[in-house]
Amino acid sequence: MQNIITKVMKTKILIFLGLIVVAFSACDLTGESNYRPDIQFVQNPITTKGDTLSIFYTDVSNTYRLDTIHVGDTINFKVYVNAYGNKLKGYYMAQSADSTTRILLPNKNTMDSIFSAASNYTLGTFLMKNDANTLYFPFQYVALKPSLETKLALSVTSDANFEYNQNSFILKTPIVARKVQ
Repeated sequence: MQNIITKVMKTKILIFLGLIVVAFSACDLTGESNYRPDIQFVQNPITTKGDTLSIFYTDVSNTYRLDTIHVGDTINFKVYVNAYGNKLKGYYMAQSADSTTRILLPNKNTMDSIFSAASNYTLGTFLMKNDANTLYFPFQYVALKPSLETKLALSVTSDANFEYNQNSFILKTPIVARKVQ
């Protein structure tokens, strides 16, 4: 009877040790992580008059549509970027080349404290100065001319490996002329 109990105990100990080996071999001990960075709006965009605009999904992957706005409207955006366990490398903004909109950026001194000298704010290239994994970026978007195809592309890169190091989306914004009353 004692012999059977000893064999059962040895078997249980071997199974337990085997589970521990499997659990520890699944761990990434190199300290690397491969999370895809995320870009999201902290809140829905708001006009300077206080109107909240909705954002809608489209049938095109990573493309969204903003409520229709009018020429002369200024929209306030608050973007939050998160690289999770990785470090942000760059944040990028590109608008349509047809001059239908203009982006108003935060104070230059504030941006200089966050982004490196290699950044090009005019072209929408914001390269990180320090090892940060999050970024809060408010900006304004001014509608200058009517267009149904105006686009704003936002993207981010991180130090994650492989295809996980970037994320982006496009926001289409229909702009119409104000009706004269």
